[in-house]
Amino acid sequence: MSLNQKTATSPAPAEHKSQFSTILPLFLVLRLTILFLFTPQGLLNVYTDFTHYFRTAQLSEQGFFPFLNMWYEYPPLSAYLVQLTYSIASGFFPLGEVNSLGYQIWARMFGVILLVFDTGVLILTYEITRKIRGVEKADWIGWVYALLSVPVFFSNASHNVIMVFFSLLAIERYLSNHKSQSAVALGLGIAAKLTPLFLLAPVAKFLWDEGLKGVKQFLAYGVIAMATAFAFYLPFLALGGGPWVAASFTALGKVGSWSTVWSLLDGNWGPGDYGHLTNRLELIQAGISRANPPLIPEVFRTGAFAILFGWLFLKPLKNLLPEKFVWFATMTCMLFHIWSKGWSPQWATLIIPFLLLSFPDQRGLRAVLWLTGFTFLEWPVSSAFDNRFLYFVSILGRTTVLCLAALWAARNLWGKPDSQLEPVVSSPNN
Repeated sequence: MSLNQKTATSPAPAEHKSQFSTILPLFLVLRLTILFLFTPQGLLNVYTDFTHYFRTAQLSEQGFFPFLNMWYEYPPLSAYLVQLTYSIASGFFPLGEVNSLGYQIWARMFGVILLVFDTGVLILTYEITRKIRGVEKADWIGWVYALLSVPVFFSNASHNVIMVFFSLLAIERYLSNHKSQSAVALGLGIAAKLTPLFLLAPVAKFLWDEGLKGVKQFLAYGVIAMATAFAFYLPFLALGGGPWVAASFTALGKVGSWSTVWSLLDGNWGPGDYGHLTNRLELIQAGISRANPPLIPEVFRTGAFAILFGWLFLKPLKNLLPEKFVWFATMTCMLFHIWSKGWSPQWATLIIPFLLLSFPDQRGLRAVLWLTGFTFLEWPVSSAFDNRFLYFVSILGRTTVLCLAALWAARNLWGKPDSQLEPVVSSPNN
């Protein structure tokens, strides 16, 4: 008799009672305390992305708006949540400059919006884990995420959590067999930041084995996702902002490598450089690269990763269970960021949920803590001390974590999984 079978006389195991009602209020109290009682600048670096967002919104007072008469590196959903908060705040009191009380109030107003998304990340991470691995593991992940420092830190520095929320919502809806809702969520994530495009790959993989039916489902999924994202650009195109929308994508392509192993090879030691904010008011500036050219041509780098991922994509999977969808999504996420020519420290807020969802054990926690250390070593520590050695170590360390996570996920997909899981929900293809 196997260990998974129950005898007639065996007492039924006591049902594990969820601790989420304890996790959630503690999570919120911690973040609200930091949001309202601490300054967002921190101890080592007075600059955060909030400063950039605020100064971009200030241009509206001169009549300049992203995608309408200026190009911008962030997609419309993120850009205009900032603009909306700025417009509301400026309607009640003068905002002034970044060292003013008005800025501090605006930053906290925007922080409250981001807290809503961050709370959603906690809920979705918990819910996905509960569906796949049960309440006990979900509680463990809930406690871990609630107490991690990276999400708290960057919730007061960057709007990356918007994209993270919609990425996880797309996964949760897909695992719940609501593909259309998942596609809309993915489109919203792309409208906040282009990164979630990588989630099209696991969806395609898990519909691949259904033959023509699966192909049709994936095409419908892709059309819904891209139409949702495109809808955010449509008003600007209708108002004559087409050249500025095009310039925004041109700028993303022209920006040099930054904060990756590729940037080290290229000799680019700084962050992604789009130039001064006012450059965004000139179309010609979007096509100017401000970094060293790539040592390895992008076509070769991209071609090598395409071959690797194509091989993994075509490699057959047995038993398309929900946890395998999460592992494949995690592997894809890691490979996407290893391939990417750029990296920003706040992107760790996307990596962390994937690490916890795929490896809800001490190994996953250690990976998250190592990533935390390398993230803060890169920024603000190496930046504050202008130390290239620390910067170099942080990039190599973080890349190692991503590589290991990709290998672990691949081993679970095609080798012997780390643990034999009994999924609570059915395959997403059912």
